[in-house]
Amino acid sequence: MRIIELLEGKKFNDLDFVKTDGDKTEIDYDLCEDLIFYMNNDDDVYRRHVYPSVSRCINRIETNEKTNPSIFTNAVRESYKQYIKKYPIRNLPDDIEEITFKEVCKQMHEEICKNHSDGKYKD
Repeated sequence: MRIIELLEGKKFNDLDFVKTDGDKTEIDYDLCEDLIFYMNNDDDVYRRHVYPSVSRCINRIETNEKTNPSIFTNAVRESYKQYIKKYPIRNLPDDIEEITFKEVCKQMHEEICKNHSDGKYKD
């Protein structure tokens, strides 16, 4: 995972994370996976942005209200802003692409629902 290398303080050139195909360049790692890892492991981002959404989702599950991935909208958008500030790779867009955004929200929602059904949020 690329973010682990960054967190461990490895010197890097942002071009190491980009693949080139003719004139076209794109990032060479799974942005969804990396962003989710960042959201769950950066203390400040988790506390400020992710935890409130997780808490809201768990409360809805426990009161038998319907939940959906959009509950993580703010968490994902704000976390992405922090992600690109901390890891300024040139080929990352300033705003998260819609397909990536939806996938991250979906995966976060599925993870929280699974953890809740597995009993990980019980006192």
